[in-house]
Amino acid sequence: MLKDKTVFLKKYAITEAQFEEAAISWEELCAIAEDYSGRLEEFNRIREQFLREFIENREEQAGLHSYRSRVKTPEHLIEKIIRRRIENYLKYKDLNRENYLRFVTDIIGFRGLLLYRENWVIFHKYLTAHFENRPEWYIRDSLRDFTTNRDRYMVEAPKVHMRPGDFGDIYSDWISSDNIFDQKYYRSVHYILKYCGVYLEVQVRTLFEEGWGEIDHHILYPYKKQDPMLTEFSELLNRLAGMGDEMASFYRRLQLVPGEAFPEKRSVIETRKEYVPRRTVVSRIEPDAVRTVEDAIRLVISR
Repeated sequence: MLKDKTVFLKKYAITEAQFEEAAISWEELCAIAEDYSGRLEEFNRIREQFLREFIENREEQAGLHSYRSRVKTPEHLIEKIIRRRIENYLKYKDLNRENYLRFVTDIIGFRGLLLYRENWVIFHKYLTAHFENRPEWYIRDSLRDFTTNRDRYMVEAPKVHMRPGDFGDIYSDWISSDNIFDQKYYRSVHYILKYCGVYLEVQVRTLFEEGWGEIDHHILYPYKKQDPMLTEFSELLNRLAGMGDEMASFYRRLQLVPGEAFPEKRSVIETRKEYVPRRTVVSRIEPDAVRTVEDAIRLVISR
């Protein structure tokens, strides 16, 4: 099911030392990939059901411009497990082929795209109307808190990720400040839902942020994060994305200003008058009058 271990690690820029740090055998990972592959058809069915029930033909009601969705591939699942165990071994140390679906919360992914950042409030109210958001139901221990007796609810608190300096007031009335994070390169709002017995990750971001995110993910994340030149350029693009969002919101507010408050744009420079060339009078030049180049120049000047 999986490629050769060496080929796999090279493809996903995981060193042998990092793999050892993850402390999970290749055989166990292959068993997880095989089990997961057998479930893909069911996961795709659940994804399509979610779209039919909550998204399709309801984009305006949900405040969305457009959306995307996917089911994680077996290879990307294995890569994520390895990286998660490296980053936080204590949380994922008990993950194995029998229980991995209790740990991985983005098997099914949905991304909603907003035309204006303020439209997030519409989406948030829409989602919380269909999925209960009760802190006592949050999953804090992946094994202990997992339950099959409850469905269609949020298993984590909604989280906001944004750049330092971004305008975050629209979130503070709806999400606790403990869950609004300033990050250097990332803007998005995340929800983890329980739906039809599996976890489903919902991300919401603007079109500008999606453009930057797709380029950044294609070039930088996660395999070239240590490249200082690419990282710096990614940060510049991110700033432009944030500025684009702010300008779009400002542009939207401008339509509420009466037209007479904005005089028509006019140049402070007078319009150039139409150029009328001076009529040139051509007279006959006697052949003997021009004998040298100097004679020709003197004749032209005199006329």
